[in-house]
Amino acid sequence: MTPDTTSGAGPAVIGEVSLVMRLTRRHSSDGAADDAAADWMGVQSMRRSLFSPWRWSRQKNLTFQAALALIVGTLLALAPSACSTDGDGGDIVFTSERDSDNPDIYTVSGTGADVQRLTNTSATEKNPKWSPSRDRIAFLSDRGDNFELYIMDSEGDSEQVAVGGDGERKAFAWGPQGKQIAYVSDHEGKDFIYVMDLLFNQKFRLSAIDAPQSLGSWSPDGEWIVFSVLSGDRQGIHRKNPGGVDEVQLTENADFSPKYSPDGKLVAFISTRDSEASEIYVMTDEGDDERNLTRKSGADFDFDWSPDSKSLVFVSEREGEGVPEIFLIETGGDDPVRLTTNNSTEMSPSFSPGGNRIVFVSDSDGDSDIFSMRRDGSAQKRITATDEDDAQPDW
Repeated sequence: MTPDTTSGAGPAVIGEVSLVMRLTRRHSSDGAADDAAADWMGVQSMRRSLFSPWRWSRQKNLTFQAALALIVGTLLALAPSACSTDGDGGDIVFTSERDSDNPDIYTVSGTGADVQRLTNTSATEKNPKWSPSRDRIAFLSDRGDNFELYIMDSEGDSEQVAVGGDGERKAFAWGPQGKQIAYVSDHEGKDFIYVMDLLFNQKFRLSAIDAPQSLGSWSPDGEWIVFSVLSGDRQGIHRKNPGGVDEVQLTENADFSPKYSPDGKLVAFISTRDSEASEIYVMTDEGDDERNLTRKSGADFDFDWSPDSKSLVFVSEREGEGVPEIFLIETGGDDPVRLTTNNSTEMSPSFSPGGNRIVFVSDSDGDSDIFSMRRDGSAQKRITATDEDDAQPDW
């Protein structure tokens, strides 16, 4: 018996088109080539089932032809997006002076397209950071008498002061759930660390140590915050449970900028314990097995963990003082690999969400612009191009 293609083609084709449209939406946001390949096989399997003799006759009708054309066109559009930006999606948030004498906050895609201005004030905006869910941006602004901590949505709307009042807000870090923010604020001439609960609008001081402190990072599970005490008999790196009372000193040297690895097993930090120049060390999250990872003359600083916790990207002057270049080193102890080579200044390297590319700032054309490259230093790409400074990218 010949199937009724007039009544049967519609629902079947609509099902296939619906699947393709779902895949298109998914891969247009993350561009993952391996997922695209797997989903292509899924579409092919569905097509075979739809074209089987049990479902279709040889008779063609306009509904089927139109749907097939839509499917083919959609798949062709899907193919290049799966390979773009090396599998990394998401916008980069950054500061720029392109439209005014003071820095404002902008976003741009990883390909350099679709630049959006999010703030427009006469104040200085700085240090924008995506929330863990990437639906909000926190930043610092001196619209009042001091730098205060603001939060807005990803389109620059719903702006509000998260932490204001007396004191100067400095560095900050989102909690891994996006419900808390740790920040540094000066108090009677000393920098102390506080935690703001965004749900209950409550803040508290992290540690009672009466000495200047600098903020490190949250552990991935939110159980700990690592920070540095910069002077006194408690100098070194500490970790504190922000939801409890436990506090442990991990090092006893002039160590600073501690940062948990994404898997929570290691802490990287900067120290001058073995040299006048800063070097990068790693240790376990318990403070054991400390290792100098970048031992060499010349300062090493400004580092970021790869999402897989296997390597660090950092800035180094090891090839000459005053010539900071970007390097990559595996935590297993291999020699660093130089990623940039020039006479300009590179800074602020950090990994893309998928870890396939590195975003950084360079003044190679006389002003600061944002660039990206693969993690081996190849396929370098300009993201911004203005005559003013673009800086502080967060991907």
